[in-house]
Amino acid sequence: MLPVSCERLDATPSGEQLEAVDQSNAGVVFFLLQGVDLEAMSRPADERLTEALAPLRTKLDMIIEMLGRLSYRDTELPPLSEIELSVNRIAWFSPRPWQRGDWLRIRLYFHPTFREPVVLLGKVTSCADDTRGDGCRVELGLVEMSESTGENIARLALLTQRRQRGQRPVPTVERRSE
Repeated sequence: MLPVSCERLDATPSGEQLEAVDQSNAGVVFFLLQGVDLEAMSRPADERLTEALAPLRTKLDMIIEMLGRLSYRDTELPPLSEIELSVNRIAWFSPRPWQRGDWLRIRLYFHPTFREPVVLLGKVTSCADDTRGDGCRVELGLVEMSESTGENIARLALLTQRRQRGQRPVPTVERRSE
């Protein structure tokens, strides 16, 4: 589940547009993965050090959150959408139908504070009414991007999915007392 926005392009993206999108995505994904890697680093086992640094970490998190809100106060996140993403394809549920062959610019927002999107360009390969009645399932064939950027986007998507699954509450079975 990610905030997703999409807009129709007037024409097939040019080589310059593709290069600009690829460079922008490389920077955004590098920054986001750097944060993930920092969180995954091993921490010192010294409990006193961890305890002493906890207030500092809390204050830094608060400052980063405030800076993010100031920097992106005019950037509203689009609604969350369940997506399927691979290196050459994306599918999601859109409230608006799109025509087969339409070129679209998709913006995926991976972080609620750092609101720089990963931009994907592609051509609609299918658009079918959703059985739930609240839009349609759109599938896009993505334009080719550099191998490293594609791999990093795939890694970011996988790590985001893992984090979301880890944050979901685990259903518990209530015990009945007799």
